[in-house]
Amino acid sequence: MSAKNLQLLLETAYDTENPQVFEEGAANVYKKFEESYKLFVQTGKPTDELNFRFERVRLGVGIAFLKAYTRLADNETSVEALQVLQEAIAAKSSKEIDKIVQKKIKVFDNLYHEIFVNEEREHILGLFEATLDASSKEELDELMLEGLELLTAIDFEHHAQQDDDDEPLDEDFLKSIQ
Repeated sequence: MSAKNLQLLLETAYDTENPQVFEEGAANVYKKFEESYKLFVQTGKPTDELNFRFERVRLGVGIAFLKAYTRLADNETSVEALQVLQEAIAAKSSKEIDKIVQKKIKVFDNLYHEIFVNEEREHILGLFEATLDASSKEELDELMLEGLELLTAIDFEHHAQQDDDDEPLDEDFLKSIQ
């Protein structure tokens, strides 16, 4: 079920049935993680393969939240952060993922400066942050479910129309109220 949840989360975030996040598809990425996790449960020994598979799932969940945030916020910082995660998804090891993300860590710090007062954006960034802090399969599964619930409740079309309706403030008007 969690493999399907990851796929649905990405589809909802990207608003398409086939988001091009993973070459092999989100469900396959999660299934490979589950295989590594089952081996860990049987042996009790964590492996580099398990860590790598976990990081890929975590990146996928993080990308979904950041994409949803980008659709709501539509700002340069969120687009840049999303590009960093998409670059990291192509990495071949956990160390390579860390190296890519650490190189551009400042981008993620800047996300929080542009929240403004928007409860949905704050909630999405909260889920994104929780994804980065997640350290277990159960936490990721829970975040995917919470994210699916939130993202399916957001009216992205309404937000896009609202952004289109926003007109720049008249500079003369601003000067007159100062």
